[in-house]
Order: sequence, then structure tokens, then C-alpha cells
Amino acid sequence: MTVNPSHLSDDDWARVRAFLDAARAKGEVVDLSTRAELLTPAEVAKRLGMSRSTVRRRILNGDLKAVKVGTHHRIPLAEYERFSDELMLRMAQASAADIEAELFGE
Repeated sequence: MTVNPSHLSDDDWARVRAFLDAARAKGEVVDLSTRAELLTPAEVAKRLGMSRSTVRRRILNGDLKAVKVGTHHRIPLAEYERFSDELMLRMAQASAADIEAELFGE
């Protein structure tokens, strides 16, 4: 079972609890571990609808934080989500400014 705790609803937490309770009732042992989910630049590019070279430039500019795994960049999921949210906000603000300029001629 792989879950991202930051995206679990109350119902999901109830299912996790039920899973653990069932394991306890059967006398089973449950192994839990955590790991940071890392995305490749290609995966981030696909999710954002941009090219891999643009993602690489954003990494090199420091706009998108990445870690090195060997010689390859990997982007933590939380960093991807922060960058994506920031990008969407900037696009919405730019669109609002364009609409305002169109309406009021500024």
C-alpha cells in the first residue's frame, strides 16, 4: 500500500486504521516506511505541459529546487506542487492583467 499522507481524506485515514486493525486482529505485523517521492524532469515537464529543457532551465535558475541522484536531477513531489501552484498563480495574475488592459485600455 502506498499513500501520500498529505492527500488523505478522513475516509482514507479510516481505511488505513481499518487495515491496521485487521492486521492486529490476525496477529500480523505491518511494516511502515516513508520516502520522499521524487520526480524526474521529464515527469515534471509532462505534468506541467512544458518541455524537459524548460524544466532543466528552471532548475538551473533556481526557480525549481531539485536534488542530485548520481548525475541526474530529481524533484521532490512537494517542490513540484509548490512550483506548480506558483506557476498557476502567476498565469492567473497575468491573465487578469491582460483582461483588465483589454477592458480598460491600460
